[in-house]
Amino acid sequence: MTITPTHRKQWSGLVTDNPQAHIGILGVPFDGAVSFRKGAAQAPERIRQLTPHVAPITEEGLILTGVDIFDYGDVERDLDWSRYFDTVAQQASLALEHPFTIFLGGDHSVTIPLLQAFDAKINAPYGILHIDAHTDLIDSFEGHRWSHACTERRALEFPHSRADRLVFCGIRAWLEEELDFLKAHPEITLHTARQMHLRGIAATADAVIERLQDVEHIYLTLDIDCLDPAYAPGTGTPEAGGLTTRELLEFLRRIFAALPIRAMDIVEVAPPLDYSDITTVAAVKILYEVFGWLQNR
Repeated sequence: MTITPTHRKQWSGLVTDNPQAHIGILGVPFDGAVSFRKGAAQAPERIRQLTPHVAPITEEGLILTGVDIFDYGDVERDLDWSRYFDTVAQQASLALEHPFTIFLGGDHSVTIPLLQAFDAKINAPYGILHIDAHTDLIDSFEGHRWSHACTERRALEFPHSRADRLVFCGIRAWLEEELDFLKAHPEITLHTARQMHLRGIAATADAVIERLQDVEHIYLTLDIDCLDPAYAPGTGTPEAGGLTTRELLEFLRRIFAALPIRAMDIVEVAPPLDYSDITTVAAVKILYEVFGWLQNR
């Protein structure tokens, strides 16, 4: 007789049909704004496919009995880019009714309508923590103002976003326009990948905490290419010299313990470009540790 483990269900059995669940999850399977390699549209599906193979226990042995998940599924694809982003913002607004919300990208352009919804929902100044190999501060890239290279440039146009509450971590690739923009906006905080390496993960996290400690709500956008390609080969624009998975987990652990992260996305996981699910497994690990950190709150 074969006994199936009880967690062999989507999200390890943490899913509930209660719309008042602690965590809302929404997938945004879109990669129409990439500038190099596609594949991120398949990430929400692949992430969910791996979750039945993960026990609902964190790496330090915390059993996830204090959190539950309401999964909204994915925003239905639409060939009309403008209409699709409007739909993403509308559905994100519903998912943001939960105490904590997780969005599964998709390329990094999906953060534009997600932050639009967050801006409207919070309706007050908030912070943005952007962990990435790139700053995504281009005004228009390859003819598109919604390119994944324009994410934070668009975010700074929203009514309640503030440049002095925008923090970048892990950066190691540039376009000249981004350097010019940062020179013109010294109030933006930047921690490059090299600075994080030399300063140390804990010290960098503490600096981020100090910078954002007075903010009541923070949106975390996590581009998986913040990791070195050795740890995340399945992504559209990989950049050598990034963080290890261990460093990222330790960094996020300190951030979640000290700052009011209200919502997050994880973007640019591209399963067709992945090898042995290395990148998707990293994303799943991060999400399950987030579940544990939220339970500890």
